[in-house]
Amino acid sequence: MRPALFLFALLMPLLLLAGCRQQGEWYIFEGVALGSGYHITLNGDLGPGESALVEAAIQGELASLDNDIQLLQHLLATGWPIVLGPPGAQVPDDLLQLYRARAVDHLARVLGEFGVEHALVELGGVQRTLGRAGRHPWRVRLPRTGLASAPDAALRLEGAALVTRSAARPADADGQEWERILAVSAVAQSAEAADHLARELLASPLETAMEQPARVVVLTPRGITLHIGAGLEPLLER
Repeated sequence: MRPALFLFALLMPLLLLAGCRQQGEWYIFEGVALGSGYHITLNGDLGPGESALVEAAIQGELASLDNDIQLLQHLLATGWPIVLGPPGAQVPDDLLQLYRARAVDHLARVLGEFGVEHALVELGGVQRTLGRAGRHPWRVRLPRTGLASAPDAALRLEGAALVTRSAARPADADGQEWERILAVSAVAQSAEAADHLARELLASPLETAMEQPARVVVLTPRGITLHIGAGLEPLLER
């Protein structure tokens, strides 16, 4: 056997084993922020004591955003500015959801500063993935729809975010329901971009969502129907 082929034959088992290995150790960070729980799973090679630094950076970033919400709540409680609502009003859910999307993107940036390339960040239903979960994309579950005939669905995401927005319930007109969008789950590269897309599709005709990476839940006179946009089809777990 020629020397080059002999050396290749010796190295091949090692190369195969290296390809099967995970990127590093698994780490999990959990807690509460912005009125909801957060869960971060990452896979990487953190040096001695670096795990504690990552956790401290995560908590510091979330504390800063929590302070923003508390300041806004204080302004609402004092009735200033009036355009935000009457004295004692709560922070609107729509704004809180936007802050959660922003927080998830901030956390993804923090992890990147520590060299983390593979992670799943979830806060209040907002989810964003970095890299892969081992040799496969991250498995992210879509929110349940309440339809008994519709099985739970999941997406395979790599470097993308999933955000779900629900429409405000309008007042019934003479007790009659009409066809309308109930919720939109949208995918984009960042959580804020996915949140923006979901809000946009909530106010758009259903046909607009059919070309997007989104799932739309629609209420019709015959019941609830699900619609999958063309951009979401390739991401669905089979």
